[in-house]
Amino acid sequence: MGLPIPKLDNKTYDEIVQEARSLIARYAPGWTDHNIHDPGITFIELFAWIAEMQIYQLNQVTEANYRKFLKLVGINPLSAQPARVDITFRKVTVEKLIEAGTQLITKVGTKKIVFETEEDYTLIPTSLKSIITKYNSQTMDNTRANEKDDIHFAAFGEKAPEGAKLLLGFNDELPLKKEFQITFALFEKDLPPAGRHGDEREQISPSVEVVWEYLSEGTWKALTVRKDSTLALMRSGRVVFSRPSSMDKKDQLYWIRCRLKKGHYEINPQINRILLNTVSVVQVKTIQNENPGTGCGIPGQVVQLKKHPVIRKSLAIQVQKEDSEWEGWKEVDDFESSGPDDHHYLFDPEKGEITFGNGLNGRIISGRQNIRASYKTTLASEGNIPRRQRFLIDGITGENRSEGSGGMAAESIDDAKERARKDFRTRYRAITSNDYERIALFTPGLRVARAKAIPNYNPDFPCITNFAGAVTVVVVPYAREGTVTPVPGDGFINSIFEHLDKHRLITTDLYVIGPAYVKVSVKCNVSVKKRSSQAAVSKRVQKALEAFLDTLKGGNDGRGWPFGRSVYPSEIFRIIDKVEGVDYATDVSISAEGQYNKAGEVIRIPPVALVYSGKHEVEII
Repeated sequence: MGLPIPKLDNKTYDEIVQEARSLIARYAPGWTDHNIHDPGITFIELFAWIAEMQIYQLNQVTEANYRKFLKLVGINPLSAQPARVDITFRKVTVEKLIEAGTQLITKVGTKKIVFETEEDYTLIPTSLKSIITKYNSQTMDNTRANEKDDIHFAAFGEKAPEGAKLLLGFNDELPLKKEFQITFALFEKDLPPAGRHGDEREQISPSVEVVWEYLSEGTWKALTVRKDSTLALMRSGRVVFSRPSSMDKKDQLYWIRCRLKKGHYEINPQINRILLNTVSVVQVKTIQNENPGTGCGIPGQVVQLKKHPVIRKSLAIQVQKEDSEWEGWKEVDDFESSGPDDHHYLFDPEKGEITFGNGLNGRIISGRQNIRASYKTTLASEGNIPRRQRFLIDGITGENRSEGSGGMAAESIDDAKERARKDFRTRYRAITSNDYERIALFTPGLRVARAKAIPNYNPDFPCITNFAGAVTVVVVPYAREGTVTPVPGDGFINSIFEHLDKHRLITTDLYVIGPAYVKVSVKCNVSVKKRSSQAAVSKRVQKALEAFLDTLKGGNDGRGWPFGRSVYPSEIFRIIDKVEGVDYATDVSISAEGQYNKAGEVIRIPPVALVYSGKHEVEII
């Protein structure tokens, strides 16, 4: 019995001919002779025959063919992904080591869900009792804000000036000469997703330098940081410290602090929670030495794992030799390059099926050879557990303060094909100005609000109008509401430069800089229509001017003021005239501060500059 042939299209030759004939009246009403002797009908029959042949060929394309085609372009369907979550343990009374691979179980409804730790973690019997922010002679107590899930606070104040400090007070001295960890959960719901560019890894350099210190012998001493996944509190993560040798007690607490030594944040960190004894776990279950079957000496033998789906690359297969020794076998994508004696096998992680060779491509498992498998299985999206699930380990209770995330079912072939299409449309080579701008906007891990590429421009020689081979990319970081002039730091600029440098043409001299800002203020007289409030109209005019001159949301299209675009009085007149309650405007004058030239009443700015709104004076007449 042959394999069933899939039907991608079931139209026959006769059906195609009849469908084409039925469309003649719509598209060619002057064509009235539909008999077989007509040359047009002959062409219809010819094309119907060709279409039927193409449909037949399409019907031979199976899922295995699509997998091969996708592999040729570097796309492999994604396997099931496990969920991840942080578990916070409270009321820890003794120091306890949780080893990597420890299973933590919770119950959602009637189903038990197993999580495992990925690294060693030591719980410590210490509590965080005080959180204080100090900057510019101001002191803010954020202790109560840290106890509530729906409240966040600025780590170093709203402006985060250099020298600002974040102090953490503990009720007990930290266990000495050992590592300890602090988890920082940042508030980022008001921010857009960080940039992504294909499968590239992020390589971010922070624009700030922070110093961690502890109070000992009356002075603040440097606290060694072994690992900082927060990148100086730029994002959520944890900081791993080497514990100090001794600590002083002040105000009934033991203190460490984070001091902003230099630089500035593009987005000031807003902290949602600072947590101790918080363990990161992944929703997998490790299966050791499972016996999926024994060899039976037949070509292409298939054995089945008991649990699936399986985390890709986690499977290890061993086959027992005649001398009872266990021998490792290797997973391959196909048997095309496998010889008769190669210990190779194929694996389908979604079905849990292991396929061995046929004796020509890949070795056959001989009769009665035992097989054992070790692997990790996952529940995929079922691991995205809700908040406040309860975990227990040796009498210590923990719970997750946020939902599980990241768990996904295996990618279908259709989704993989759609991902391939998107990948084809993704720009990986920077040639045109638009290429540079798009690639800069998607710098992995950064939030870039705007980018402008200026060809033949060198910022070191701005007076040379045609600097051959140079490309300057001006970047503006995303900023929260209230930030008028977002300024990129050195780390932000260097990160974008390193990203673009991998994609530029080798002959291009690349420069990445921040924008120059020109402050624009308007002074005008406004006549108000009858029955309109003068104060309300004045306020609306000022808001309209502020919105039009906004760096990120201004301009005629609301997408931000165009780089290097002049400010014309005629546009200011138009903006004012459109305001509700305005009859007409007179005596409009524009003033500016920064790098600009004035041609009559027109404010001309450099190509790397943007305008922002100053203070406007509106006089009602």
